[in-house]
Amino acid sequence: MTATAVIAGVGEGFGETVARRLAAEGYAVGLFARSASYLDELAAELEAAGHEALAAPTDLSDPAAIEAGFERVREAFGPVDVLIYNPSVPAPGHLFEVDAEAFDRVYEVVVRGAFHASREAIGDIRETEGTGTVIFTGTSIAKRAFGNLLAWDAAGPALYGFAKSLVHRFGPQGVHVAYVVVDGAIAGPGESNVPREDDELITPEAMADTYLHLIEQDEHAWSFEVDLRAYGDEIRV
Repeated sequence: MTATAVIAGVGEGFGETVARRLAAEGYAVGLFARSASYLDELAAELEAAGHEALAAPTDLSDPAAIEAGFERVREAFGPVDVLIYNPSVPAPGHLFEVDAEAFDRVYEVVVRGAFHASREAIGDIRETEGTGTVIFTGTSIAKRAFGNLLAWDAAGPALYGFAKSLVHRFGPQGVHVAYVVVDGAIAGPGESNVPREDDELITPEAMADTYLHLIEQDEHAWSFEVDLRAYGDEIRV
């Protein structure tokens, strides 16, 4: 039986790359993002290549939209086995610079969205009485405040704590929860806008390899926290 994965937060960089990788490995993939036209094109391309893919335009700040997206995936492919929660929300600035609505949206997507998406995915995994995987994409902000991104300085540690709490409760029930600390800039469109040397950039393809490894890890040696950085970059955590 084909396993089903939801990638919540699909963009032209890592999100698309990991969706393509999982599809190539035989997973049916549900694609969540706000851009309907982009998702439709990506799903059509994957289907033309012989893979199972569903575009499910979803605003991760909207609990009802998340629930509806999961329901569409279930109707197409069955219960969800894998969730990759890959939030990305711009909110530059500190206390007196950051836009208040942008600050709220970071919380709504990163923390509240993770709560609702996890309920859906882990609910499926428990119902089928099998094992499944939930992976959160985080950053080194989870471990130390950057001091110039107040919204993320608050939301990053919150997502890390949320993920760790899920490990304690649901790991013994067969749910592999992992948190990936992206400790550096990711190469590719829609990712890092800061000019960097090639040896300082994490490639989306290499990241996708790590995520696939986490999904397929033997249950007797599950990882929770994995930090990723390019070999030429500094360690921030």
